[in-house]
Amino acid sequence: MIKKALCFAALLSLCLSAPALDLGLVAGSVNRPSSFFYGISVGSGTIVPMLKFEFEGCRISETGMNSLSAAVKLRPKFGIFAPYAVLGAGAEFARLNFRFGDYDFYTFIGGGFHFFLTSMISLRADVRWLNLPEADKTRICGGFFIHL
Repeated sequence: MIKKALCFAALLSLCLSAPALDLGLVAGSVNRPSSFFYGISVGSGTIVPMLKFEFEGCRISETGMNSLSAAVKLRPKFGIFAPYAVLGAGAEFARLNFRFGDYDFYTFIGGGFHFFLTSMISLRADVRWLNLPEADKTRICGGFFIHL
């Protein structure tokens, strides 16, 4: 328990000390079988320009599965338009526990863009290709983000 608390505190401290913080609500569709999902996304800037970390937690409504993922984003910004490429890994699971045999781990690659309405608010469009052990999936989503 102490290790988990220390890891969480270190991650939180890293996110809070980073140059930027992105908070967003995401929703979209995953195929095979076609399912609607919704969740939250938290991003953090790094000391390297245009490089960001992203953490997402989602709920897939039809299957009742949950998904947690972490990724690295390369996101330049051109005025109100910010395209990005993303590379990461995650897991799908029914319940969060420490029996890792119950998890379906995956890697993903994708891209998308943020369209900034103001300097602090953006809309996001995103497509990701997930490589799961039993089948590959395509995830298409949109989101509403606040950039602090």
